[in-house]
Amino acid sequence: YGMTKDEAFKPVAQKAIDYALFAQAPEGGWRYEPKIDSDTSVTGWFVMALQSGMMAGLDVPSPNVSLTDKFLDSVQQNGGSHYMYKPGMEQTLTMTAEGLLCRMYLGWKHDDPRLTTGMDYVCGNTINYGDVNVYYWYYATQVTHHMEGEPWKKWNNVMRQVIPQNQTKTGKEAGSWAPD
Repeated sequence: YGMTKDEAFKPVAQKAIDYALFAQAPEGGWRYEPKIDSDTSVTGWFVMALQSGMMAGLDVPSPNVSLTDKFLDSVQQNGGSHYMYKPGMEQTLTMTAEGLLCRMYLGWKHDDPRLTTGMDYVCGNTINYGDVNVYYWYYATQVTHHMEGEPWKKWNNVMRQVIPQNQTKTGKEAGSWAPD
């Protein structure tokens, strides 16, 4: 609906948003079952869906957004510049990239010191084919792209070289990447 503005899709898109809001757990995030527990990974997908709904002009109530901030506060470390999967766990690069992206979608400004410190951490850990983590690369690419400026330049300068270099060059899989 957000891309086409075709009114036929609006009620269905709103129902998807309504279900996402229904499924939100009391502590503010989401997990694999409605209303039961939260983790940063699943919460990130829901935050992206809610952000898409807001951008499309669908009804996304602010109390739900505030509750999401509450969950993210529970999984943040170092004052909000690093994130963990669930409260009490260690922070990870992947959850940090995803948590920072969520914070950007929820209103943190580009000059927020928590965001800039977290972005320094992400940008200090660019794509490394010696340690493949496509999930991290996915979120780090998004958060650096949304951050723009130097973080995006640094990330993209590595990504646009390393990803094509690691494509399969010959055979019927040429142009793809090995599953490992």
